[in-house]
Amino acid sequence: DVVLYRYLIFIIGENWQMIQKKRKIAVLGTGNVGATVAYCLALQGVCSEIVLVDINKEKAEGEALDISQCAACIPSVKVWSGEYEDVAGSDVVVVTFGVGRKPGQSRLDLASINVGILKSVMPNVAKIAPDALYVIVSNPVDVLTYVTMKCTGLPKNQVIGTGTLLDSNRLIQAVASYCNVDAKNVNAYVFGEHGDACMAPWSLCT
Repeated sequence: DVVLYRYLIFIIGENWQMIQKKRKIAVLGTGNVGATVAYCLALQGVCSEIVLVDINKEKAEGEALDISQCAACIPSVKVWSGEYEDVAGSDVVVVTFGVGRKPGQSRLDLASINVGILKSVMPNVAKIAPDALYVIVSNPVDVLTYVTMKCTGLPKNQVIGTGTLLDSNRLIQAVASYCNVDAKNVNAYVFGEHGDACMAPWSLCT
């Protein structure tokens, strides 16, 4: 999600040279979303270190190696795979782990499984990196963002869910395609939850 990547860059800061020397970002989960987030962060040069953590250690190691092997073409950054303990000292933690949605399954159907996974992991991670900013991407994102705050005790200004950013992007692209214009010339939003209950306020679409 391009908006997510841009949002991460914005919240980390504007002076990328200073950021590059100091910032550490942890990505929990190295599926398609987690690996793409890590790759885009590396390309943007917004941090000096990216650590990838996944229950499938070989997958995390492979993704870290793939990104590291782009070293000659991207800003200097250390990319490596580790354990949850290695999240210590992170400024930002991006949470992408969990079971993916199957055809015909709603995001809320995932809640019982992914909430269980989150509750088994996040309290310890929050103790390891208590000052980090947590960006929740896993689905159902609104439920998991709330559960993260509750099970970790983190203040609400440290836990951010991506919400309907992806839905808004999809709406913008659909409108742009229908009107045969560049997506950058479309302003549109989706409100509500990231799921079946979201809605598009057409009066705000220009």
